[in-house]
Amino acid sequence: MRKIKEAIKEAADESKAVIEAASSKAKSSRVKLLEELDAKIRVCTACPLHKSRTLAVPGEGKYNAKVMIIGEAPGRNEDLTGRPFVGSSGKFLDHVLDGSGFDRTDFFITNICKCRPPSNRTPKTHEIETCTSLYLFNQISLINPGLIVLLGGVAVKRMLGLKTVEQARGRIIEHEGQKFLATYHPAVRFYREDLAEKIKEDFDILKAEMKNL
Repeated sequence: MRKIKEAIKEAADESKAVIEAASSKAKSSRVKLLEELDAKIRVCTACPLHKSRTLAVPGEGKYNAKVMIIGEAPGRNEDLTGRPFVGSSGKFLDHVLDGSGFDRTDFFITNICKCRPPSNRTPKTHEIETCTSLYLFNQISLINPGLIVLLGGVAVKRMLGLKTVEQARGRIIEHEGQKFLATYHPAVRFYREDLAEKIKEDFDILKAEMKNL
């Protein structure tokens, strides 16, 4: 139990440092509220996913990021570190951003669900609804991004109400007053190289759009 508490504190301190690095010396109310959300997520027991997680993963990045990136749920490496996209999918994310003039610190990166589902299964509906209503929508409201990038079918379905990524990808979508760009989750490249190319195409759209934000 002590080791888990120490790991939670270490992950929280790292995420806090990322958030504060982009803030002024005089903390804004948004920074404080994001930090409060971060703390609540790390000890959340609102859905069954807390029973099997190692560490919850609130997300991290600039408190005033112009772009939020939202994936499905933490994977194995994220579950162990308490930080988003630090595994192989994170490396691919860094790769597709290469040469854009931006890196992951320019974004706020998080997931639909903040805890890893057992065996990396797809999050269940009640898990998704609980996590988005308690945490994700509040994060979006506080950060107020100009664009939200959705990675994978779970994010696309929850945020846009569409059944597949293919229905949404390849263009900027305006939905309920918010701009979205949807693409496949980076993990798909392990079994569909053709989809990896589509991810790169969609991130080219992101790079162009960021110039206008």
